[in-house]
Amino acid sequence: MTRRGRLAAVLTLVALLLTGCASLPRSGPVVAGDPDLPDSDGVALVAYGPAPDAEPQAIVQGFLRAVAAGAGDEFTMAREFLAGPVSHTWNPRAQVWVHAARDEIAISQAADGTVRASATAVASIDAEGRYTEAAPDTTVDLDFSLVRGADGQWRIVDLEDGILISPADFDAQYAQLPVYFLTADREALVPETRWFSEQHAATAVVRGLLEGPSPWLAAGVTSAIPVGTRLTVDSVSVLEGIAEVDLSPEVLAAEPEQRGLVMAQLEASLRSVSSVQAVRVTVAGSPFELEEPVPVLVRNPYVTANPVVVSADELLRFNGLDVVPVSGALPMPDARLRAPALPYENAEGPMVVLDGTDRLVTVATTEAAPVVLVESPDLVAPTVDRHGWVWTSPRSSDGALVAARENGATVPVEASWLAGSDILSLRVSREGARAVIVRESEGASHVEIAAVVRDRDGTPRALGDPVRLGEVLTSASAVTWVDEETVAVLGTSGTDEAPSVHLLTVGGPTTDLPAVERATTVTAGTGDRTLLLGTSDGQLFERNGLGWSLAVTAVADPAYPG
Repeated sequence: MTRRGRLAAVLTLVALLLTGCASLPRSGPVVAGDPDLPDSDGVALVAYGPAPDAEPQAIVQGFLRAVAAGAGDEFTMAREFLAGPVSHTWNPRAQVWVHAARDEIAISQAADGTVRASATAVASIDAEGRYTEAAPDTTVDLDFSLVRGADGQWRIVDLEDGILISPADFDAQYAQLPVYFLTADREALVPETRWFSEQHAATAVVRGLLEGPSPWLAAGVTSAIPVGTRLTVDSVSVLEGIAEVDLSPEVLAAEPEQRGLVMAQLEASLRSVSSVQAVRVTVAGSPFELEEPVPVLVRNPYVTANPVVVSADELLRFNGLDVVPVSGALPMPDARLRAPALPYENAEGPMVVLDGTDRLVTVATTEAAPVVLVESPDLVAPTVDRHGWVWTSPRSSDGALVAARENGATVPVEASWLAGSDILSLRVSREGARAVIVRESEGASHVEIAAVVRDRDGTPRALGDPVRLGEVLTSASAVTWVDEETVAVLGTSGTDEAPSVHLLTVGGPTTDLPAVERATTVTAGTGDRTLLLGTSDGQLFERNGLGWSLAVTAVADPAYPG
């Protein structure tokens, strides 16, 4: 049915409902709410119902104000502005639009009486909690149809599902929560950031986990939870810090060694909820029996090694105060060193460096001469994953990357969506299931993330379809992982001319840091306080309070492991 036809039907029904009524009904069915309520130590917004004799524009304004406080009363007061079927069928959680903090919502009325609410959007969140950053100057328009009841009061009878709120109201109502899946080898956890209502966070996290990863991530992860497993009741209760999860019998299809992984996923995901301290799982009311302990999985590997920098013909290690020789590494006087990459601590993989622009080589050590791993024109700065594979690519992509082993063996990593692009920067996430790429196509740069498809032995085979990050950026040149949910991108936004670091949450908003003149490279250990910038004139800057401070000079291309 078209919107016009639906509206006609609604108007007819509303007329019948309101005929002879002195006021709108204030009764309705009792709806059970989720018991996992947040701690009540925050500021609660108060919503008010419709003012008597308010005109249509004022009704819509009042509705939007009630929506802003909707988390406190589950939108009960907001529904006071509605009449007819929509008062029951309107789904506020179907879509969330977040408007720019600097803008008010503009209210206007068309000749046909329709009221429109317009605002500049900064993000949208879908029903599954997936956050999408809006491109600059994106406008969201919401239309409301109203009728006057027999009592003379205007009410909304047709509107889109979802809500429009400010960043402050969004922060007050929603929490950023990771849902954890598994790498292909089932040795590490992979987060997917979701945004859920604070009031129902535990329930939403478990539902998200049972429903599985988003399509872009699915190719690179797995889950130990058998397909078809569901909650036997419609909520997860949290009592005295314990989340009670009752699952359907389908979960019993998990093999004994798999059940520990089921618990690991549930515990990692639910412990991100502030009110949860422990997790108890039952199956149709009976204990979920484990024959083996819950395994300890890799989660956001903590980088402890100091970074390295290039100085003339050798690599030096930056210890926070000065640069010192890298233990075991030798100078390489015949090479033009740039863009080093290191393996993670206690992991496989060589220390590598680019020799000029066309050769990827291992670093000369006291035990081994350098080995050429990849030779190709204009290579991208390498990255080493936790499986010991070294990734690079020619800048002009033919639709594949290259991954190499220390012995010189190489495999192509298919990524057809890169064909015809210039790759500017490439980094594999620390658990190895995701890759973030800066590429340039048709004169515009893009930051994109894709799942890494691997064999069970860790060999990379392909990248899945990408999703875009950092819609607010106007240019980008380099990227690095900061933690399991955040990447740092060196680029510009708005009217900026000098490059600055932008912290991009994978599935969340962008935060800007101050600019540094002539910055060309960026790297991080664990957390944004470890960020380092290298400049084109040989300066190394480190985070210092809210800005940057000069650490050392006459060095280039800082690199933490990875």
